[in-house]
Amino acid sequence: MFGFLQRVQPQRDCGSITSGSSADCENLPAGGTRARAIVFNYDEVDEITKDENGVVTDITLVGGAFGYEFTGLGNSFQKSEDFARSATTGLGQYKHKHSIIIYSRTQAIKEQVKKFGNGRFIAVLFNRGEDADAIELAGENVGVQLVAGEIRNAYANDSFFVLNFATPEGEIENETQPMPSVFDTDYATTVAMLEALLPTS
Repeated sequence: MFGFLQRVQPQRDCGSITSGSSADCENLPAGGTRARAIVFNYDEVDEITKDENGVVTDITLVGGAFGYEFTGLGNSFQKSEDFARSATTGLGQYKHKHSIIIYSRTQAIKEQVKKFGNGRFIAVLFNRGEDADAIELAGENVGVQLVAGEIRNAYANDSFFVLNFATPEGEIENETQPMPSVFDTDYATTVAMLEALLPTS
């Protein structure tokens, strides 16, 4: 008696795409990043509001909390993303990565770097351009941490602090998607929403 080998169907709600993509030569997004990041303490982010497309439209912090802005030169702040597959579920997992450069070596800055080494964060990152996807959020689900390794070298990078952040190491904690876009109405409104989360002085 012969049996039939039945093809196992993946769950449609997990892995079935619903649209394609084409290149618009007249409206390609700008490459590279702006040297700007707004960093939040992970535990001080109370709510991240998204629209039906998964775009972040608002960020709410706990009372008395703020985001903190870091700026630099050129496109010195970098970001990237890695993809991996869960050995348990077979579903996609994502690692968010970004870097900032701190152009100072004061003791006050060293104290902040120490706190970076002990904390977990969510970061708003700025790409080049001012389109609806120019601003993105790193660490929405599990946050990002300072990556172990060299952070300052007296013989490189003008002795500035070069801090690399990433989704926590290992297979247990991962992001569920690439960095989501942050956008509300237009670029100016989005930036204003984010800047309202900074200290006033």
